[in-house]
Amino acid sequence: MKAGAIAAIVAAALAFPASADIYMAGDAAVCDYPAALYPQQGWGQALAEFMIDPARLHNLALDGCSAKRYKEGGHWRKLADAVGEGDFVIVSFGPGGIREVHGGREAALREYESLLAGFVADVRAKGAAPILATPVPHSGGFSVEDGRIKVDGGAAGVGECAAATVRVGRELGVPVLDINGYAERNLPELGIDAALRLYMRIVPGEYANCPQGKTDGYHTRDTGAFWFAKAAVILAERQKLPVCGLWKDSSAVSHAPIPWGGPGGGDRPDAAAPAPKKAVAGNWRQEVRALRLEAEAKGMGRDAANRWAVREYRRRRGR
Repeated sequence: MKAGAIAAIVAAALAFPASADIYMAGDAAVCDYPAALYPQQGWGQALAEFMIDPARLHNLALDGCSAKRYKEGGHWRKLADAVGEGDFVIVSFGPGGIREVHGGREAALREYESLLAGFVADVRAKGAAPILATPVPHSGGFSVEDGRIKVDGGAAGVGECAAATVRVGRELGVPVLDINGYAERNLPELGIDAALRLYMRIVPGEYANCPQGKTDGYHTRDTGAFWFAKAAVILAERQKLPVCGLWKDSSAVSHAPIPWGGPGGGDRPDAAAPAPKKAVAGNWRQEVRALRLEAEAKGMGRDAANRWAVREYRRRRGR
């Protein structure tokens, strides 16, 4: 074997230790959620679907934890103590802690950047590889222009944290998975209804664990968690990061939603769907509402169900 080939093999071995693990620090958009809260999931939780060996993924992200609280609460120290030489640490925090800092948003962002820089230094001190990831966008910033969805990655302060994360990565030479930017470019391909349904915008009766429904525009359901996890893997593949050695090829992984009854549960029973109220002839508002409830009970999103109900009412009335 030629010397150049031997050197390449040695370099690859050093870049990707066979015993490497992935540790994750982050907030509610990243963390694991118990089965009782299904379909809510973080993208760090969905990342397990891409792992060649899921046991090597340690998602230590926490719901309700800003970067500041994560450090001051001792959670970062526990992660740093567990990390070994050759491991990878993915850090992703959103704007949750920006309001906690006195002195305005500029001071808050400076503190945010300082915290990220400190995380990077701690990881490197352990001989591990830091990776930063920008936060997922808030679906409250989605809109439709000329029939096409527009994703505002800056809504709810997310954009400021995303830009700060990119700056820290550039200044310290740390790879950044710009999930927020990827979403702005790629979510429009889904259309507004499909994009909104990546989040915990749940209609009543859609899931057994969430019978009353939800209107949460930031936390993701399982499909959204998978979409953003896949975005992270794709971004790492494009940068040819060594961490990809722990992941399956992104194009070879497809998402299989958990059954309606939750993990281990069966398909959604017809009896579990809320029974739509019967239409009252002559009262078009009640008729349209009954049709909308019927569509929502079958799993259609609220906006799409409302449009369908209006069309169906007109069709039935010959209008």
